[in-house]
This record gives sequence, C-alpha cells and structure tokens, in this order.
Amino acid sequence: GYEIEIAPDGAAAVAALGRRPFDLILMDVQMPGMDGLEATRRIRENPDHQSRPWIIALTAGAFEEDRLNAFRAGMNDFLSKPLRADRLQTALRLAWESLQALGPDERA
Repeated sequence: GYEIEIAPDGAAAVAALGRRPFDLILMDVQMPGMDGLEATRRIRENPDHQSRPWIIALTAGAFEEDRLNAFRAGMNDFLSKPLRADRLQTALRLAWESLQALGPDERA
C-alpha cells in the first residue's frame, strides 16, 4: 500500500512535495546541489509542512554534531549509514505513531 518517489537531490525533493503530499521522507543529508539539510529547512519554511511530512535523516555522518544539525534543520529522526533494518523499522514505527497522534488539521 506504499507509494515511493525517488528524488536525485534536495531541490527535486522540495519540488516533489510541491506536487503532492507525503507522509514520510527518508532524506539523504549529503546530496549534490541542494543537500538534505537545506531541503528540510525549505520544506519546514512552508506553514503547511510544519508537522508533516515526517523527515528521517540518512547520513554517513555518525557524530553528535551531525545528529544535532539534522534536528536543527527540522528533521524528526536520524539514522546513520550503513542502514540497519531493525533501526529503520523502529524509525518507521515511531513515524507512524507520531503521525497518527496528530490532530486532523495537522494531518492534511
């Protein structure tokens, strides 16, 4: 029941969100052109995207500063590479539960 869309860079991710709503974005932090941090900041600037989509950072950077930068940009969760299936599953469960807890106005 899931639909996915792959964006080659941050600008394409922001543009995709302008075309249709997404519940969740797995956002690579290091991409060519616009990186994932800047893309997330631009997404969160839109009043309609303060709570949704849920954005999970994916990065090779595993330092605390990398994690803090992701949260400062507006991401909701952080996963370091190499990606482990159990951690992805936990992050997806948290995203699902958090999105379900949003009020009707925040889910639109």
